[in-house]
Amino acid sequence: MAIKEFFFDGKTIDLALDAAAAQLGEDRDMLSYELVQAPSKGIFGIGATPAKIKIEKEVKEEKKAVKLPESFVPEKISKKQKPAPAPQVKKEQVSFERKLVPTEDGDQNVQAITDFILGLLQKLEIEDGSVKISIDEGSNDYFCEVSGSKMGVLIGRRGETLDAVQYITNLVCQRGKERKVIVDSENYRQKRINTIVALANKTADKAVKYRKNQSLEPMSAYERRIIHTALSEREDISTYSVGTEPHRKVVISYKN
Repeated sequence: MAIKEFFFDGKTIDLALDAAAAQLGEDRDMLSYELVQAPSKGIFGIGATPAKIKIEKEVKEEKKAVKLPESFVPEKISKKQKPAPAPQVKKEQVSFERKLVPTEDGDQNVQAITDFILGLLQKLEIEDGSVKISIDEGSNDYFCEVSGSKMGVLIGRRGETLDAVQYITNLVCQRGKERKVIVDSENYRQKRINTIVALANKTADKAVKYRKNQSLEPMSAYERRIIHTALSEREDISTYSVGTEPHRKVVISYKN
């Protein structure tokens, strides 16, 4: 195996990452990159430069063709001799499920939270009559599971819309209260945590293997904490954050 450098550009860093994911055939969230050139808008569109990123990936080394002597005649392979098909490995599908616990009767705050979220979804043109909200009060917080036909729109790119709905709901319904509202849909939050932890370990292994610092793409403070926590017990690497919001990102450093 050898390390090969790939370069991608786009009007923004996100578009450059989209191009990288499409060409390399990998999950966009699992890519780590190095920013080669930051995007610039220029002046009135003149002198604008695209974002340029570099991604290192392991590739198989190409074997050099061996030139055979002209007198060499290869044996003919019978048509009946067909190579045995490669065994098919079934990939296990991981399912995510959270059991909802019915809320206690008489909790007026549950109805207030439900009504507010439904009203907010109507403003966002997500509520089309199929939306259902189940609130789990089994934990210390109100866990709201939203289901319906437009949940992809509710979740948004990397959960940005979902985070915004959760933030506004807490601001209006739970201001100054200890119990918080957690808004989720299609178990997105647990899936995202699993993805981030997998990315953290994969990037940490890469940092150790090549003894080189690895930078992840910008993430929210919440997602950065997940990475720091997931790698906190590893003795071969350390983690720290660099940059300013909203472009702050985690760097995974190899310990010499």
